[in-house]
Amino acid sequence: MLFFNFTRIFKLKGIDRPFSYLTANGYSAGYATKLSNNRVLEINLDRLQKFCKDFNCTPNDILDFRPNPKDHLPEDHALHTLTKKEKFNEINAKINTLSIEKIQQIHDIIKNME
Repeated sequence: MLFFNFTRIFKLKGIDRPFSYLTANGYSAGYATKLSNNRVLEINLDRLQKFCKDFNCTPNDILDFRPNPKDHLPEDHALHTLTKKEKFNEINAKINTLSIEKIQQIHDIIKNME
């Protein structure tokens, strides 16, 4: 099953209060609520483009695929490329075990990527 996973984007971007963030960036309260609660079932291309532009992502970053066992898709089917693993918890856990010096090194590396 394909679905939109906006929550994943918010977590990866470090946005703890997506509704507030979205409304502050020009999204209507109603639409911000739908995005924040992952209740978007369809989206027009203009809105999808705005979101991707605002969050520096692609539609493939937002789409997620969870196979239905009844569908019997082969493991090499292209839809499986949209299956996302939740990496942000793993990354945070690893960072939390590092020394301050190593965290500073990561910060410096990220800063140089800009």
